[in-house]
Amino acid sequence: IAATLTWYVCSGLMPWEYLGDGVNGAVAPLFSAAQISGSSALVWLLGIGTLFATLASANGCINDASRAWFSMGRDHYLPAWFGAVHPVYRTPYRAIIFLVPIALIFALGAPLDQVITFSILSGLLGYTFMPINMIMFRKKWPLDTIKRGYEHPLHPLPAISLMALCSVTYFAVFLGYGTQLIAMIGFYIVVSLWFHFWRYRFVKRADQFTMPWPRPRGY
Repeated sequence: IAATLTWYVCSGLMPWEYLGDGVNGAVAPLFSAAQISGSSALVWLLGIGTLFATLASANGCINDASRAWFSMGRDHYLPAWFGAVHPVYRTPYRAIIFLVPIALIFALGAPLDQVITFSILSGLLGYTFMPINMIMFRKKWPLDTIKRGYEHPLHPLPAISLMALCSVTYFAVFLGYGTQLIAMIGFYIVVSLWFHFWRYRFVKRADQFTMPWPRPRGY
């Protein structure tokens, strides 16, 4: 809904050539729309909102990402060095110290639209794996094998719908940011190959499956 409102308002106030130009056009279209409106109160409101959004994003980069690295280090998906906890503050301090400079480099040294696009594409990749996992999970553990808290009556329609939305979004991103899309896919392919051929040997597979579930079908 918010994205649709943004498109409607900005395309009504600014030419589409300006909105579609990722180099010389509107990096922050809502802020440009507020400036065109002539309302200083609206400009200040969006400025304050941008400040809060920036702080929230920085908080996520420092806290969420560091705890993800902490969890992967603890499970040996990443080097166990990242799985350490501070003896006093009980925080994953090594992961935080490692990731803060990376976040600062992206925040201060990279173009805003490039950073946002890479972040969106990374999230989109996660959404792409969700429907695949939903379908695979139902095949590996059919309805009569484990107790479920909820059973979706329209499965696999939600998964297929999500996959269709992701496909449309990939195509839309490719039209405007094809280079970034290819670079992101290349980056994750290289990381996946590194994990498959090197890192996975350190993962303790037996520690990951602690629930009293039957073996998945086919294993």
